[in-house]
Amino acid sequence: MHPTLTILVHAAAAAALSLGGIVGQSPALETRLLALAAGSNLPATVSAFRALEEAAPPPADLLRSSPERLDGRWSLVATVAATVGEDLAESVDSGTARASAVNASGVVVDASEGTLPVQEVDVKRRRIGNEVVLATPLGRVLLRVAGAFEPAAPPAPGTRATVSFDSLEVFTEGGGRRLLSAGWVFALGRAVNPALANGRR
Repeated sequence: MHPTLTILVHAAAAAALSLGGIVGQSPALETRLLALAAGSNLPATVSAFRALEEAAPPPADLLRSSPERLDGRWSLVATVAATVGEDLAESVDSGTARASAVNASGVVVDASEGTLPVQEVDVKRRRIGNEVVLATPLGRVLLRVAGAFEPAAPPAPGTRATVSFDSLEVFTEGGGRRLLSAGWVFALGRAVNPALANGRR
């Protein structure tokens, strides 16, 4: 698994901001960013993330020209759930962004405790998944949401993906036994709120 820091800007931008392609180019900025991500100062973390992106930007058309740079399993050191289309810094300042959470088409999971969440990008299959270990009254379980992704349509930047989630599964903590499969919740959500189907939410 690749240790990295990903800012997750809502489900529809899940693949957009992974640092996999630029890690190692600006060690001082990376060290500062990782230190901030370990704390609770979300505005400072987002500012440091932006500074690193400016110093070592990913390809502008990343998902169209070299999506394989995102391929693999990524440990999410920090996540931010915000509304698609909103400026991340503005969302943080206004308080609408939520730190340490994974958001899949309105299914929001707190990822602030315990094991770091994992994001898996399978470029060949055009699939992306998020995994979070949760403590429940019955013990610790692994929650996994997944779906198909594609580069967002212009004028969105080529680093943004639109994700259509279709799978929600709960496993024993090690992932050995599936306890629940409820992908239908995403189909129901899109039926009730069509904006979820076109990447606007």
